[in-house]
Amino acid sequence: MKIKIRLYGELALKFSPEFEIEIEEGSTVEDLLRKLKISAEEHHILVNERKVGKSYRLRESDYVKLLPVVYGGYSPGP
Repeated sequence: MKIKIRLYGELALKFSPEFEIEIEEGSTVEDLLRKLKISAEEHHILVNERKVGKSYRLRESDYVKLLPVVYGGYSPGP
């Protein structure tokens, strides 16, 4: 089955900002991430604009967005 993927940040530079990929029927988000060698812990996962976990079972024509988790924050000076 085919799904569409949208990537941001460094992943967009590494792969492509948007592409289609063929995966096996019944694959989960975790299976997809393993295939792409992407860490689930470092990304927010959205499928069809809804946040999902890595156990979510993908369906034909799903639209997956992988947004990098942003670390850091504001630290006022002395």
